[in-house]
Amino acid sequence: MSEFTGYDPTIENRDAIKASSVEIAFTMRDFSVPDQIDPRPFMRHDKQGSMGSCQGFSLTNSCEFVWAIAQGGFSPERQLSALFAYLESQRQSNGLLGTDRGSTIEAGLKVATQIGLLPERDLPYRTPYPSNARTLITDDMRMKAFPYQIGSHTWLDSYDAIFRYLASGVGAVHTGTIWNDSFYSRNGVLESVNLRNGGGHATAWLGYSKRKDSRGRNYIWRLNSHNDSWTEIAPSVIDALCRHSWTSIVGVSDLSTPIPRPEKVSWVVARPLG
Repeated sequence: MSEFTGYDPTIENRDAIKASSVEIAFTMRDFSVPDQIDPRPFMRHDKQGSMGSCQGFSLTNSCEFVWAIAQGGFSPERQLSALFAYLESQRQSNGLLGTDRGSTIEAGLKVATQIGLLPERDLPYRTPYPSNARTLITDDMRMKAFPYQIGSHTWLDSYDAIFRYLASGVGAVHTGTIWNDSFYSRNGVLESVNLRNGGGHATAWLGYSKRKDSRGRNYIWRLNSHNDSWTEIAPSVIDALCRHSWTSIVGVSDLSTPIPRPEKVSWVVARPLG
């Protein structure tokens, strides 16, 4: 794969993700849609460096935003360990733990729902890949991770489904897609991508801007742990990704039964950046 940053879409078990997905029962008519949800002033941006841990970063970035929604704000106490998420995801995938070969969305969801996510202070991120990866995670760490479990995930297969998930305040969006140099934004806005060649990468989609396309659809905020940070993704790019066979896009929430709660993101809307 020509651009491998820690997520190999060719080994993803999309059928398993879909089988355990919780469907959304509400529509856009059931809540008031915020003009924007801008998490940039609140979310930290850390880089994965030379390790293939992008799925761990996307998962923890997404879940940090989920807990911020649930609790009404961000807290250093709820910053989560990308290294823990990465290694435990590898443990859930046969043959990956012990080598820096990335991890899958399916495995990350198992960790987030069944084990939980460890606070960053208990296992700070570091590179290179740890030589003791097979034994680094302890039962005590798993006990500390237990309170930070998600309640559900939802397979999202269209721009409209993604926007509804974010705008309703249900949670955040954890993604694994094809990836190549065309996915890096040059000016903070991504208007088109080349889907013909590439490897794979996982990124978190955590809100949307006031920028709209010709159809009135808002651009989505992407947080990337590799090189660039925040990017506005055009809805047409998301349309193309949703049609691609390697794409895995899931909403993650603390709610076991997702319901609209746009009031929970009012603090994000009220204090936008720029």
